[in-house]
Amino acid sequence: MTLYTNKTGEILVQDCRILITRPEPENALSCERICDHGWSAVALPMLEISPIKDSKQRDAIRSQVFNIDTFDYVIFVSKNAARLACDWLDACWPMLPVGVHWIGIGQGTTQALQDEGVPALSNPGHTTEALLDWLKPAKMTNQKILIVRGLGGRPELGKKLEERGAKISYLSLYERKKPDYSAQTFFMLPDINLIWVTSGESLDNLSDYVTQHKPEWKTLPILTPSIRVNQQAKEMGWINASCANGADDNSLIKATEFHTGK
Repeated sequence: MTLYTNKTGEILVQDCRILITRPEPENALSCERICDHGWSAVALPMLEISPIKDSKQRDAIRSQVFNIDTFDYVIFVSKNAARLACDWLDACWPMLPVGVHWIGIGQGTTQALQDEGVPALSNPGHTTEALLDWLKPAKMTNQKILIVRGLGGRPELGKKLEERGAKISYLSLYERKKPDYSAQTFFMLPDINLIWVTSGESLDNLSDYVTQHKPEWKTLPILTPSIRVNQQAKEMGWINASCANGADDNSLIKATEFHTGK
């Protein structure tokens, strides 16, 4: 990492190598954004996203999508959920059903839906917790809500909405897996100056590998998407964890600018 001093005497980062751990295909897009800002990007996804392939499960998905007009709200928890759901919607609905409230958690997820023609709204924040603050309890009573996610996703959102009287269903479109990396992978990486992590599960996988192969990385600045994940990082021994208040590129770039002085 090359440092230089500006006219005010502040030390700034001239060449910052940032480890990007978000899954593909979003990882490549984040790397492009980073390079556009004059930093260096190192791609190392800490989650693999695999669409559901089992024929019986896909039949069940198709049935749910055909009945999506029976829901008052459809909530998408991630860009991958949005991307895969739009493929299913295109296959099952020549025109989107009316009367459904489409909601993306975070600006990136919402934008992914809007880019595909889904008139999605985003809660003012970037997290499940912010969404719960935004959805007023009185309006949730007897509302039918479909949560679009990956298999085995966090249950907190559904549980909290059920406590408010909502009727919850889930549509699981993909599996999340831990990538298989060897020690050689980490040995061949260049020096890293800062890390982006975009979910608690990615953080878990990264921490496992770092403990084995790169324990010194625990001292690096690491940007997390939410207060919850930031606390998780600190409990796992990341001593320079900071919350970017969002998993989208814009939030992480803004936090990176703060760290690099750019």
